[in-house]
Amino acid sequence: MSREKSEAEPGAAPSIVVRGAVVSDIAGMIVLEQATESAAHWPESAYREIFTADGPLRIGFVVEEQDQTGRRLRGFIVGRFADVECELENIVVDRRFRGHGYGLQLVQSLTAAARARNASRIFLEVRESNSAAEGLYAKCGFAITGRRPAYYRDPVEDAALYALQL
Repeated sequence: MSREKSEAEPGAAPSIVVRGAVVSDIAGMIVLEQATESAAHWPESAYREIFTADGPLRIGFVVEEQDQTGRRLRGFIVGRFADVECELENIVVDRRFRGHGYGLQLVQSLTAAARARNASRIFLEVRESNSAAEGLYAKCGFAITGRRPAYYRDPVEDAALYALQL
């Protein structure tokens, strides 16, 4: 799935594209994830598993800007499918580009992929203090379904559970 915001012309605003993640995106995904305190921090091997046939079915999307000087990764999302459910496992948008709709486009791409696989819902958990993420999920139609006390460490914090019925 690809969504373009504008065509790249000399001096024009960059083109924004959401596309399926590929193996060559892993290094950029790790850089973004490590720069984002609230992100799930995975070893490189976990990102590589997204692209293998072994293990659980995972899917990733990236959002990138492209202009005459090249392409730059600005965010990504990873979802895992199990039976008729999809878990949003990780989403990161470069902090310098938050508020530009990139997170919304990533969630919409995962939602479309989940519907295409006949998933009945997407679920996730998020730190209670992550109000920006909670706002994004509410905008995308997710509803709070519960809480997990002391789910996160460093610092210890409850998780808010969200689900989107498809």
